[in-house]
Amino acid sequence: MPATWFVGQQLSDIIVHGWDVAKATGQAADFDPYLSDVSLDWGRENLKPEFRGDEASGRVFGPEVAVSEDAPVLDRLIGFFGRDPNWQG
Repeated sequence: MPATWFVGQQLSDIIVHGWDVAKATGQAADFDPYLSDVSLDWGRENLKPEFRGDEASGRVFGPEVAVSEDAPVLDRLIGFFGRDPNWQG
């Protein structure tokens, strides 16, 4: 794998899990829209349907949460990674 793949993976991981922590602790989840967009592009290229499933399936990622295409890029990223962007903790 090229180094850029690992950078995209790490960036996506930091933003998505940073969002998780921010939401769980009642903080704002503000990330640079450009970095969120890069992460979403990485996810769309690499997070294949076969990696998704419910908890019982043992899969790492849950099903994608539908988010409007005109929603902020962070919301689209979070939904793509199986989280509800409207979740309040």
